[in-house]
Amino acid sequence: MNQQVIDFLKIKGVKVLQEEDIDDKFLKWRSWYRGKVDGFHDYYYYQGKKKVKTERLSLNMAQRVCQRWADLLLNEKVSYQADDEYTQEVIDRLLEQTNFRVRGNNLLEASYAMGGGFLIEYWDGKQTSLKYVTQDYAYPITYDSGRLTECAFCSEKVIDNERYVYLETHTLNDKDEYVIDNYLLAKGKNAQVLTEVDPLFYAEHSISPKVETHRKEPLFQMIRPNVANKDEFNSPFGTSVYNGATDILKSIDMIFDSYYKEFYLGKKRIFVPNGVTTFAVGYHGETVQAFDPNDEVFYSVPPVDGHENEIRESNMALRVGEYNTGLQTQLNLLSQAVGFGSEGFKWDQGSVHTATQIISQNSEMFRSIKKHELLLKGVVIGMIKGLLFIERQYTGDQKIDPETDITIDFDDSIIEDSAEVQRRALLEVNSGLIDAVEYFVQVYHYTDEQAEDFVNKMRARQPQPMTEPELEEE
Repeated sequence: MNQQVIDFLKIKGVKVLQEEDIDDKFLKWRSWYRGKVDGFHDYYYYQGKKKVKTERLSLNMAQRVCQRWADLLLNEKVSYQADDEYTQEVIDRLLEQTNFRVRGNNLLEASYAMGGGFLIEYWDGKQTSLKYVTQDYAYPITYDSGRLTECAFCSEKVIDNERYVYLETHTLNDKDEYVIDNYLLAKGKNAQVLTEVDPLFYAEHSISPKVETHRKEPLFQMIRPNVANKDEFNSPFGTSVYNGATDILKSIDMIFDSYYKEFYLGKKRIFVPNGVTTFAVGYHGETVQAFDPNDEVFYSVPPVDGHENEIRESNMALRVGEYNTGLQTQLNLLSQAVGFGSEGFKWDQGSVHTATQIISQNSEMFRSIKKHELLLKGVVIGMIKGLLFIERQYTGDQKIDPETDITIDFDDSIIEDSAEVQRRALLEVNSGLIDAVEYFVQVYHYTDEQAEDFVNKMRARQPQPMTEPELEEE
């Protein structure tokens, strides 16, 4: 957290909530996410005479864990539905306009690494937009009962080729309505002093210093893993999904690095005496190399008495099986630590694969997914409501229904085999346990109304049986 920003907010009468060592945690989580931790992946070893700097290889499992969670929770199969048909069309357009299906997935991945992230709805002067920021750029102001109600966000904005610190605060007024204050801060020559720009600068660049939303719900939502902060339970900051697994991440990278060195140091070598590597040719007795000097397998050594022409081979046995077992054991421990169950990752033929088993067979992973979805559902609904509010407020589109019910359907195909669901539902229809409407609810995830309408349409299309005309009486 930037202390200059904190001091500026204090001058404006805003007190930022802080947590001890939070910056160190951000640094640690970010380093593991990038796959390079200072003092661990770059280190020194003593080779008998001096210390030599070297670099440890990484499987980058921290990033793989976060990518896996993002793909499970917020993938392309997640659907967003509103009761009002016109509002549904607006939602589809806004999600496309803000690139949410791509950037939302990216933010969830980064948020699970950094402990949290934020979606911020706003009007950019031309259209409804959405910001995606991780929690290391957030400055909590008010936190109560597990909910962050007031917050400031810091980012960088380039205006006329000059870089400014853009600071916005979302706070409640005495009517419990949100007010957004925007500040542009110029950096001094040494970048240590932040000063607010001249008030005329805001008007010249169409920036509103203050926005009265007249809204009791915030225009920001926090994405974070549904995991308790073990360091400080009532902290406004979320905790990384792999916060308690960094020791396992170290073990994985140590084994992987040793695995590589096992092959590198165990390469086959052929030691050839100097007298054997050359021979004379031509009338003048010129000597040439008998072996290609660029071939790594040959190594020229001084001859030993009595063994002047002996060629020796070094072919060390590789401990591949032991390394495979050790690495798989650590991957299983990591999988459990981050909520994937005991077999979320598989080490196979020199690379890590994601387990392809149906998640319904893995009760621990099923519970973890449902737990994270519980928190994510409210976040996404709040974001959509915020986008609709901005669109209606600034475009004047009164056809948008701000009170419409919004539902989020997560990708259930990752939890249960869709083919098995369809097979079971079909058997139940044929046996009379459920009707056609319930079949479409179970298999295609329609609402009751959607399923009933669809079934009625299908029945209306079916050809009606022909009836014989009545005979006329003579």
